[in-house]
Amino acid sequence: MNEQREITVQLRHSHGKGEARKLRAKGLIPAVVYGAGGEHRAIAVDPRVLRKTMDPARKLNTWYKVTLEDDGKAVGTESCIVIDRQVNKVKDAILHLDFLRVDPERELQIRLPVEVSGRAAGVVAGGSLKTFLRYVHVSIKPRDIPTSLLVDITPLQAGETLRIKDLTIPGGRILENGNQSLAHIEPAKIKKEEDTDEKGKKKAAPAKAAAAAPKAAAAAPKAAAPKK
Repeated sequence: MNEQREITVQLRHSHGKGEARKLRAKGLIPAVVYGAGGEHRAIAVDPRVLRKTMDPARKLNTWYKVTLEDDGKAVGTESCIVIDRQVNKVKDAILHLDFLRVDPERELQIRLPVEVSGRAAGVVAGGSLKTFLRYVHVSIKPRDIPTSLLVDITPLQAGETLRIKDLTIPGGRILENGNQSLAHIEPAKIKKEEDTDEKGKKKAAPAKAAAAAPKAAAAAPKAAAPKK
């Protein structure tokens, strides 16, 4: 169960790049609330409050109850998730946030991280694990959003592949192609065969050299006996 977290933000009545720069200079994040046919509202968010209220496991998939304040007075609440953000990668600072209104009883599309768990039987037998996706897109209700798509690879044998169609997500649907691979176990025998071939070549080389030595000695001309 994804519990709704509460955050209080400030309404702002001026817009534009200049206003956004002023807010950032004050240590605030310019943001907007929109969607679900409601009014587009400009807000300012305190990054310290955002970090404190954000679900540490779900991060941007946190489901918020956003309280809107104007001059210190609450003027409304919104049910939202953060649908987009702009980040200064050098300073690791959020430059802008988009809060999307969501209906608790309707599914929304989000991106979930893929988390692999367990040790595959094929890996225990000497094989190697290969994974293909870090994130998947799912359709799910806000209260059912999990922390990640958990993928248990324990039963996978050497040569087997786990695909999207092999998984389900409680309360939601995975939107990726069903034939998309998630994990594959490469058999250990492929590597062993290559190692055997290489060792065979290395052993054969000294043997050939040793066999060639007597022949070379036999073919060499004998020295003439000294005259008396």
